[in-house]
Amino acid sequence: MDKDQIYLSEIREFCQDVIGFTADVQYEDFVADKKLFLSVIKLIENIGEASKRLSETCRSRYTVVDWKKAMGMRDRLVHHYMDVDLAIVFDVAITEVPQLLKNLT
Repeated sequence: MDKDQIYLSEIREFCQDVIGFTADVQYEDFVADKKLFLSVIKLIENIGEASKRLSETCRSRYTVVDWKKAMGMRDRLVHHYMDVDLAIVFDVAITEVPQLLKNLT
């Protein structure tokens, strides 16, 4: 398996984990559960990091995916960790991540 396929597989797995962790979770419960929100933050970071490692050729095959947005979210979470807005993280987890997985299948 080439590197791009490994990274795509990882991204799909990270997405599935985020979706599973946040299924039937309300925002209030999300922010009250430190283990949950830290796990989801890490998984979103991992999605962005794996996206950065994909070749440009691979990324260009998935034109509906906003790769720049995924990579930018990773950078924001990693470099501005003191200013993380959990409302944005929750929205990404329940809206953007499922759409990303759908676009990669």
